[in-house]
Amino acid sequence: MPERVLRGWLPLAGVLALGSLAPVALGVAAPWAHAAWADSSSDSSGSSDDSGSDDSDDAPGMVPDAPDDDPWPIVNRPAPVVAAPPPPVQAPDEIVVAAVEMDDLRRLEDRGFALLAGGALPERRALLRIPPGLTVAEALAVATSFALPRAVPNTYYRTQAVPAECTGAICVDWAEVGWPPEPAAACPFRPHIGVIDTGVNGAHEMLAAADLTVETIGATGAGPSEARHGTAIVVMFAGDPAGRVPGLVPEARILVMDPFGTTDGEERADVFGLVEAIERLVEAGVEVISMSLAGEANALLEAAVIEAQAAEIPVVAAVGNAGPSAAPLYPAAYPGVVAVTAVDRGGAVYRRAVQGAHVQFAAPGVEVATAASISGIRPQTGTSFAVPFVTTAIAAARAAGHGADPAALLAAGAVDLGAPAHDAVFGWGLVQIPNPCPAESMIR
Repeated sequence: MPERVLRGWLPLAGVLALGSLAPVALGVAAPWAHAAWADSSSDSSGSSDDSGSDDSDDAPGMVPDAPDDDPWPIVNRPAPVVAAPPPPVQAPDEIVVAAVEMDDLRRLEDRGFALLAGGALPERRALLRIPPGLTVAEALAVATSFALPRAVPNTYYRTQAVPAECTGAICVDWAEVGWPPEPAAACPFRPHIGVIDTGVNGAHEMLAAADLTVETIGATGAGPSEARHGTAIVVMFAGDPAGRVPGLVPEARILVMDPFGTTDGEERADVFGLVEAIERLVEAGVEVISMSLAGEANALLEAAVIEAQAAEIPVVAAVGNAGPSAAPLYPAAYPGVVAVTAVDRGGAVYRRAVQGAHVQFAAPGVEVATAASISGIRPQTGTSFAVPFVTTAIAAARAAGHGADPAALLAAGAVDLGAPAHDAVFGWGLVQIPNPCPAESMIR
């Protein structure tokens, strides 16, 4: 593995900074004052909640014990913090059935199931509301009793971003991944990149010249997704090369599929829409699929990933922000998926990144400068924002003639950050984007 080089913070269009805000007086830390640079320690719970301090000796959300001679009335003590319940991992009253025949649908409807979406050719995949009084497990048992090839819960998937944790200097991370290459690329590099994400603000000034198409799938019964996360991700790919956030591949053709919806203030995609998004990208013949999202395992999602891989389309996905002690999340943990973790500019892993043997590469994902949803820029943190770097690297490796196994080329060129060779924290290490030009076209 090549030796790691500390390159420092190298602005592309001048140093960009936001005004620093001082912590609140009276000894109370400002929200960005703790773990602002995503240290390598992690919350034991793997929660994405920033409340509490990593240095506290008390359990999260607990009031420290007071001495017997406590002069303060108990009413002046801070109230215990009650942790919010974890978000649901699947719809409580829906299932998805695949390869369903119309006769089977009618029989299910006779049993009290209601068709919500799908059911038509060619995919014959149907989203069903289960009968009142049945649990999801009981509904799945009823569906499989009809000998249907596959019946699964309608699993939820969420983008892997967290609120910005500081308002310090914004800098660019392109140099950390060796991009642009030296010598500069001497060949056209216009990959066709498929992105599965939320809505995108195509009117953003940083996307004025982008070759961008957005198709909205949505989530059944939910309101439309917002344009925050998707805009930030797409600008990382296709931002104005002369702008404040130059895109990694500004000449790329970007096809975005948006299977997300908003329910009770939460933005998420369900497996029914997510599978359709993958299928549409495969039909469109994209060269690589980028997925900055994560959730539970689901057999239909796995089958869609396998179909993409059978079409020789690599799938790149965020490992997720559930914490180092969390179980693997999907689709990143499926075999063959290029699973991406996030690191800061010092090479430390993002403290909430999921770890495991499935991790393939690390890329910048802490305080990455990218677009705000309407205009301007803001720092973004999460394994979501590491994915565009590795997606670009996969596309560049394929363009250079390494289409059969682009990840192998990237593994050989990655900067080792942890234990020698592959490890469960950094995978093969910090990805380096290769020159996309085939060897015979390189300038010598």
